[in-house]
Amino acid sequence: MATKKKQEEERISQDIAGASAQYAGNGGYRPNDVSGNDYAGMAGMSELDRAALEAAGQSYNQAQAAGDQAGMDAAHRQAESIRNQYGYSGGRDGSQYIPSGTPSREFSYESAPEYVSRYQSQIDDLTQEILNREPFQYNYQEDPVYQQYAQSYTRAGQRAMQDVLAQVSARTGGLASSYASTASQQTYDNYMQALADKVPELYQLAYSMYQDEGNQLRANLEMLTALESGDYGRYQDLLAQYNSDRNFSYGQYRDLVGDDRYGLEWRYGVGRDQIADQRYEDETAYNREQDAWNRQQYEDETEYNRALERAQTLAQAGDFSGYRALGYSDSEIASLQNAYNRALAAQTLSRSSGSSGRSSGSSSGSSSGSQDYGGLYQAALESGYPKSFISNNYKRFGFTSSSGLYDGYETWAEENTYKEEDGSAVAKGLLTDLRNYYASQQDQEAKARQEYESGGISWTDYLYLADKLGFGG
Repeated sequence: MATKKKQEEERISQDIAGASAQYAGNGGYRPNDVSGNDYAGMAGMSELDRAALEAAGQSYNQAQAAGDQAGMDAAHRQAESIRNQYGYSGGRDGSQYIPSGTPSREFSYESAPEYVSRYQSQIDDLTQEILNREPFQYNYQEDPVYQQYAQSYTRAGQRAMQDVLAQVSARTGGLASSYASTASQQTYDNYMQALADKVPELYQLAYSMYQDEGNQLRANLEMLTALESGDYGRYQDLLAQYNSDRNFSYGQYRDLVGDDRYGLEWRYGVGRDQIADQRYEDETAYNREQDAWNRQQYEDETEYNRALERAQTLAQAGDFSGYRALGYSDSEIASLQNAYNRALAAQTLSRSSGSSGRSSGSSSGSSSGSQDYGGLYQAALESGYPKSFISNNYKRFGFTSSSGLYDGYETWAEENTYKEEDGSAVAKGLLTDLRNYYASQQDQEAKARQEYESGGISWTDYLYLADKLGFGG
């Protein structure tokens, strides 16, 4: 029954997918409008031509994925030849509906003018020159004007020194004297002092020239900037005129497109009415089929619930054959039956040893003489399907309701499920003794159970021993 239900769900999914594909198109070669109308169907295309159109569309998509422009063009021409037989075109890429006789229009206009500066490079260079200009420095020894002054004043000083020396010597009859030497040297020093007095004047002259040079650079930059602004202003005027002309031309284009669209929509409306009628019939048929499926689904679910209730009733008496009708395999049913049998045996042993009270008290925090928490939880764990086992068998362990039992089971399982590292030192020591002093597995199991029931080891330790020695837990 579960298999039948799954098959029905898959069939409905396929029906829905098929209905969606009818209106989805295929890569632009059965173009649809936003309402899902099929242009090929509207044009009355035959099924054979539809199949050929779809094949062309697939070829187009494959060529497009491979980057094969020639293949795309060939597929498009093939598709267009089919469409032309039915009085329409798919446009340049097959995604449109253009009835025959409708002009295909595309707006084109010359490119906008571009601005190219004639002065920007000069402006950039001059700006960098101003910003990176060296600060003013003056070294009179490197000043050529100072060098000219130095030569002139030195020659004049030397001549004056010779004249003074000659005049003084003439007065003394041509005899040299210290006075003559001192007087001539003083004359020379006067000229050198006059030369030194020229340095501040030359410094100021050099600084003025430095300032004039900077001012000239800034004046040149201002001139270039003004020229650039003028050129850009003229470009802005040219661009504004271009935009105005282009907008006017585009307006004319839109008027033509509007006229074309009006004619297209009128012709399209006629075909749309036909499609709407067909869609109504298709949707009505689909709704009828869906109603029939829902009725069948309800009947199947009702039958399934009855089978589940019957299986649960039989399971309470130890008969799990009813689960076969719910899709359970024979091995799964056998596992449930084995778990049930083990639970019966564990329940009998637990009650006979008086351990039921201890198990229920440690696992749930509440006790009752007729409620065996430990037996129920252990049997549920061994079944491999704890939730299903508890819901089907709780009454056999003294409970009147399954509410809260699975939550209690999860807590119990967390505390009692065996892990490799859970064996305590006492359990590991007992393991050695059981291996050394008890030859048969039956004796080992009996001794381990005796230790557990007397409180010598915990349930986790008992599971540890069962795992190591191979007897049932």
